Amino acid sequence: MAAAVLIGFALLRIAATYSIFNHTIDEGAHLACGLQWFQGLYNYDPKHTPIARIFIAALPYLDGLRSHADPSYWREGVLDLSTGGHYWRNLTLARLGVLPFFVLAVAMVYVWTKHIFDPPTALLAAGIFTVLPVVLGHSAVATTDIPLTAMFLVALYGFTRWLEAPTWRTAGALGLATGLAVATKLSTLVFLPAAAVGLLPFYLMQRRRDRRAAGTVLPRWRLSVLIGHVLIGSLGLVLVIWVAYRFSSAPIAQISAAPDRIATRLFGPGSGGEHAVHAVTATIPLPAPDFFAGLRDLLEINNLGARSYLFGQVRVGGWWYFYPVAIALKTPLAVLLLALIGAAALAVAWLRSQVSWVGLAPSVATAALFIVVAPTHLDIGVRHVMPIFAFLSMMAAVGTCWLWRLGASRRDTTGRRTPGSLVVSRAAPIVLLIWTTVASAQAHPDYLAYFNELAGRTPANILVISDVDWGQDFARLASYLHNQHVDRLSVAAENLFDPSALGLPATQRLKCGEAATGWIAVEERRVRVFPECYRWLAAESITAFVGKSIRVYHIPASARAAPL
Repeated sequence: MAAAVLIGFALLRIAATYSIFNHTIDEGAHLACGLQWFQGLYNYDPKHTPIARIFIAALPYLDGLRSHADPSYWREGVLDLSTGGHYWRNLTLARLGVLPFFVLAVAMVYVWTKHIFDPPTALLAAGIFTVLPVVLGHSAVATTDIPLTAMFLVALYGFTRWLEAPTWRTAGALGLATGLAVATKLSTLVFLPAAAVGLLPFYLMQRRRDRRAAGTVLPRWRLSVLIGHVLIGSLGLVLVIWVAYRFSSAPIAQISAAPDRIATRLFGPGSGGEHAVHAVTATIPLPAPDFFAGLRDLLEINNLGARSYLFGQVRVGGWWYFYPVAIALKTPLAVLLLALIGAAALAVAWLRSQVSWVGLAPSVATAALFIVVAPTHLDIGVRHVMPIFAFLSMMAAVGTCWLWRLGASRRDTTGRRTPGSLVVSRAAPIVLLIWTTVASAQAHPDYLAYFNELAGRTPANILVISDVDWGQDFARLASYLHNQHVDRLSVAAENLFDPSALGLPATQRLKCGEAATGWIAVEERRVRVFPECYRWLAAESITAFVGKSIRVYHIPASARAAPL
């Protein structure tokens, strides 16, 4: 009941932001791809697997929204949202599709923590997770990051349950859970193996401990059983992905030309071997061709890299420490402190054999995710490691309970409990939890742009891409300009939108380096990530900041900006 109350209150906070923020850069695109799936295709943007998009598009589709078949899924998203003059209705219906994943993520945090520890710790973990501003912010937008968090938790929990009780049932459940996670976001293909490999050494050490404690030989894994479990898990994985792609299939040659190229090198052009391989690749189908296309696209994008921003610097390819910095600044300080205490307490308990290997899962998974994202070339927002916030919540709950019990375990030289230490130890977690709650309340409604006290007054000096500015403040801009009686506007923006749907005046989009006069709105991310485009604004005074992400200038025609 208490967990349900926490979830219900968080859902109210999430829904309260719907009418404040217009669609972020990615929301229209995800809606467009989901609508295309419902209409029998999925080739707009295959680098994202479809389950999250199916949920995003489900309610709009049932409400009668249909794809316009624009060649660009970015433009298609704008058309879809603005269809019928029902922009806010279409956007709200799309955003509602993410809420089941938020509920599932909270439930998994509770269930997993309860399985490892106890119900009070589980309730604390769920409560902390539901007040994290970054979780609330991303649960309020129609994107794939909260869906990934929920399904990744399910899959990794399934892995730990299989190791604890390796049966055909847990192996099949792990396969299905992994398939659902992969079909939600391809990040699973990196995150899940990393976390699993990180946990395996502790599992093996636990078996050695148990063997020594029992004074006998524990049953060993039989190779035939292990192979059987892998096969049944793989079958479930492939089946779920194939279902997600509507049982589509295509010949091997259509999915990849690599087998034919290899055959040409091995057997020579025009040889019998080449013709035999070509006959196989041209006729034998593989399931879910768009899945493989998505893998290729994602690898290509990661290899090319994208402009990243950190500490005022712009770089293609990013920094290995980008995500630790982002987590350190986007998490309430009290939660970070409690999580560090919890991780340390778990490590000590493990060394003293007071907790099993499963108790290390939150801290090991966090470390594993940090390691695998360090070399990535896509440092464009903390949202890409969203599952870490679930593990931080679990560790913070452990840290809270450890502090609560600390004073009660201390006794003076006579063996009596010391009241002073008891009061201090129990006051500390209460103060830290109150601090977290207050920080969360103060962040409303700008959960997406939340930063803790370490970021200072101008967090955009440190991070900006989707952490400060995801194109979410144009509805606010429309209200501001209406109050100023503005009838014409020049905009420098990454986000695509229909100005009339948002209530904006006649709007001209500025190209890189194009100067303008009159009323000008510039996204914070544009100024900082593409500074070469806006040198002409450097000498101008900012008239107003709208929301957390838009600079507004008013430059009279008589003060025409000098050309670059």
